[in-house]
Amino acid sequence: MFLGGGRLCALRAVCTCTDLGDDPGVQPSAEIICVGDELLAGDTLDTNSADIARFLRLWGVTVRRAVSVADGEAAIVGALEDALGADLCVVTGGLGPTGDDLTAAAVASAAGVDRVRSPAAIEAITARLAARGHACDEVQLRQAEVPAGATIVDNPIGIAPGFALDLRGTLVVCLPGVPTEVRAMLEGLASLLRARLGDALGPRPRRILRVFGLREGDLAGRLEPIFAALGLEAAGAVVHYRARGPEIEVTIDVGGAPSALVDAAISRAREALGDAVYGLGEADLAARVVAALIAAELRVASAESCTGGRVAAAITGIAGSSACFHGAIVAYDNGVKSGVLGVDEAILAEHGAVSEPVARAMAEGVRVALAGHADIGVGITGIAGPGGGSPAKPVGTVDFAVSDGERTTHRRLHLRGDRSTIQAHATAWALWLVWERLRERGLAEVTELAELA
Repeated sequence: MFLGGGRLCALRAVCTCTDLGDDPGVQPSAEIICVGDELLAGDTLDTNSADIARFLRLWGVTVRRAVSVADGEAAIVGALEDALGADLCVVTGGLGPTGDDLTAAAVASAAGVDRVRSPAAIEAITARLAARGHACDEVQLRQAEVPAGATIVDNPIGIAPGFALDLRGTLVVCLPGVPTEVRAMLEGLASLLRARLGDALGPRPRRILRVFGLREGDLAGRLEPIFAALGLEAAGAVVHYRARGPEIEVTIDVGGAPSALVDAAISRAREALGDAVYGLGEADLAARVVAALIAAELRVASAESCTGGRVAAAITGIAGSSACFHGAIVAYDNGVKSGVLGVDEAILAEHGAVSEPVARAMAEGVRVALAGHADIGVGITGIAGPGGGSPAKPVGTVDFAVSDGERTTHRRLHLRGDRSTIQAHATAWALWLVWERLRERGLAEVTELAELA
């Protein structure tokens, strides 16, 4: 077993670097290298670093640094040299069958060993291709070439396997660059770490408080005095804030803090934040709305204009949502609003498509249009921009309505950002208004809930 000393080395000029934080009290340590010209050109967004860092944090491994490097052997070798001293280095990308896939060659060069064709890799690649109706040829077999002495890491959904190799005391684990494949291979990464680090590795307990509708600064202003008075961080806990539009996750990495102290912090935080808290645990707002609807045996339908079906997508992104969601209507044109949803043309003419009466009529109309499939209707109409605004209704003006047969509620918001941001935030607010209505009816409560999707 090898354990590195957690030393950080100087960053070479061949890569871009993102500091993911540093907690010197936590070991083991890790670095992440993402390989690909497309990352440096801005053509592809690096999500692998975030997925890996989040996963490793849960297992008590501190990510010190994440870098992106070009598809070049020298660049990859340089990044590997800089990562030496960490206990773990995870490399993504450059494992495919094409000439610019150079990760295996770079790791072999850094280790001073030859590349060999792994029988286990050949078997896995052949089986994956056969399952897809393809034969294995010499080009595909390039993906079976790994540094001598490497251990193969199974890829459960893709063609190219990963591999792991000790590089002067640092465990180097190489994975393909496709994000879905990276996520599917993380459990294999955990197995490697458990085998190598033993008792030094284990899931790090954490508590998540989920909050909606408060600004991050306001939230911290309310919570930090509470946590300080309790001595939460002095007891070994670390608090993180993660804002995603109108939603904020407050994560308490428990560390050595007593569970009773953490429970007290959560309890006092809930008292301070009131109804802005919608849940505890991994499950996000969409998952909780779906869970509450299923428990109440209710179905929701959306009538969407400016969000273009994103509310429906958010709900159907949750496994099992077919029990509470049967359909939606994207009514972008006024003719669809009137002809399908039954919005009175006189209301459209008098108030305009972006207005309270139209949002109410859309929410009520979708329940009628999808009769037998919708107990709750959500109407969203707004101006996502960049054009179309006016002094009375600037870009970002969005009207929402929720109708459940008992009453129809409305809210107008003025959202900021570009078109995509406004649409994303409007989607979140639509889900929140459904959550609020369910809570008013006693059908939604703040609970510990694991992720559903």
